[in-house]
Amino acid sequence: MIATRVQQKIEKQRKRYYRKNNLLSLYAVFRLARNPQATKYVFMIGDTQDNIGESERRLGRFSDPFANAELEAMWQSGFRAPNYDIEALAKMPPDTLGGVYGRHMKSLGLRPDYYQDVTPRHRMQYLRLRMRQTHDIWHVLTGLGTDEFDEVGIQGFYAGQYTSSMAAIIAAAAFLKSVLRGRFHELQKHVDSFCEGYCAGKRAKPLLAVKWEELWGENLETVRRRYDIELPGMRAAKPVVRELKAVA
Repeated sequence: MIATRVQQKIEKQRKRYYRKNNLLSLYAVFRLARNPQATKYVFMIGDTQDNIGESERRLGRFSDPFANAELEAMWQSGFRAPNYDIEALAKMPPDTLGGVYGRHMKSLGLRPDYYQDVTPRHRMQYLRLRMRQTHDIWHVLTGLGTDEFDEVGIQGFYAGQYTSSMAAIIAAAAFLKSVLRGRFHELQKHVDSFCEGYCAGKRAKPLLAVKWEELWGENLETVRRRYDIELPGMRAAKPVVRELKAVA
């Protein structure tokens, strides 16, 4: 009986903890719907949902990405890739992963250190930090651009790889923005982007534990084929490579 009361108290505290984090997520969704370029609200959604995700992961209530031995080993070893040297990468051959990534970052004026590098408190936050560091690598791998529709596509791809409440929330924010503004043609594009990304993420091999930094010198198309990365209905990957070659 005492054990049951303790369990009930713990569950009640957990629900309050979830409610607090979800309210913060909803606030961030509202702000993000008004300004899709405000990345700090994307980070807020990620951080709050990671808190919930870590609790649920420990309870075994969803598919644990750290059941992957390689990802668990990365966490246990504290693997953290050093900051990327964009200038050096951009000088690599234009058909390599590193070369395409470097040119992608330079052509769009993107910074690889756009996020705060902190020591992760738990596994799900560690995964989130890793995903932030490699976010634009995934753009290059999938051939998706950086407009709001392709960003929704990337979130769908993430969701196809692992259970990501953040991906679902960001997609929902995009859907909501289109509905509230009466732009139903955009709503259709958002839905299509998420669904195609999700299906492609499901078809691809597990990617969360791949150390892309060790593959900079490999041919991009070879890497895509190795991991079954293909999004036929979205912007084709090869034209993106050609555009980056032209920029170079």
